Amino acid sequence: MELLQREMSFESHADGERIFVRIVEPADRTTVKGVLQIAHGMAEHSLLYMDFATYVASNGFAVAINDHLGHGKSVSTGGSYGYFGENGCENLLQDMHKLYEIMRHDYPDIPYLLLGHSMGSFLARAYSARYGEELSAVAFLGTCGPIQRSLLTGRRTFAEAKRRKFGPKAHDAAFARYSTERFNRAFAPNRTKHDWLSGDDHFVDQYNNDPLCGFDLTISGYCDILQLQEQISSPRWYRSVPRNIPILLMSGDRDPLGNFGKGIRQLAQRLVRTGHDVQLILYPGARHVVLGESNRQEVYQDLLQFYEAVTAMPETLPKAASE
Repeated sequence: MELLQREMSFESHADGERIFVRIVEPADRTTVKGVLQIAHGMAEHSLLYMDFATYVASNGFAVAINDHLGHGKSVSTGGSYGYFGENGCENLLQDMHKLYEIMRHDYPDIPYLLLGHSMGSFLARAYSARYGEELSAVAFLGTCGPIQRSLLTGRRTFAEAKRRKFGPKAHDAAFARYSTERFNRAFAPNRTKHDWLSGDDHFVDQYNNDPLCGFDLTISGYCDILQLQEQISSPRWYRSVPRNIPILLMSGDRDPLGNFGKGIRQLAQRLVRTGHDVQLILYPGARHVVLGESNRQEVYQDLLQFYEAVTAMPETLPKAASE
């Protein structure tokens, strides 16, 4: 199948910023059977997903992925990596919806799918609660399980105090120590500081050598993510996500963000209890980035199978597209 790759940008919800987008799609648009929008994770960017995007596009889907504000090519001259603007993650969610509207204009009457990885899965979860009626299915990769409200409150109090003291665009090593550095210690002795991402050394080295990956978020960025985690861990989130859209959870059983499989199982169980259509795939031995693991082709195939099944069900066509 002949594919086209294009790049574009649009005005961000944050004043004075622009959002960079990569799109891969079949050259013959009449053959496209679904649109996949991808939300990437923290301290990475859209280019890391192009191999997967090309694979999905070669099977008849149009794929779009933007660099979030504060990431990749969406950082303006003089801008700050890891800073999401005054409105925090609300900017990122609104930017995602702008991309949805752009892609929906090009493809108005076919299923629309959303995938989020890591921080992108937090965004995708929040997006699904707000705009779920516009979606045909969602996939959350490398996400977190339920987090106790008291724990999140304590973390946010600490983070907000740091922001007031040092300013929103400042950096503080404490946040990395309590998150990514702690995750990496689970794989000691360490070869690199990002061993927790994948057991595939080639992928980890590619990540480490990419100047647009692995940077530290601003204090404000960490505050925003904690607020987002609080939102998607609340009972209201489970009630707000439509029950008629299929949900796929994918994680490695060695992913520390998902508490080594335990947290993801808890998330799946809660979604089942609230009446959602949820499927869980845990990959033995896989770490955080299942799309960058040594068995990535298996992951690609599992995702494609999920998308093929969704697009074969006309009842999953989102209301916004069918009305």
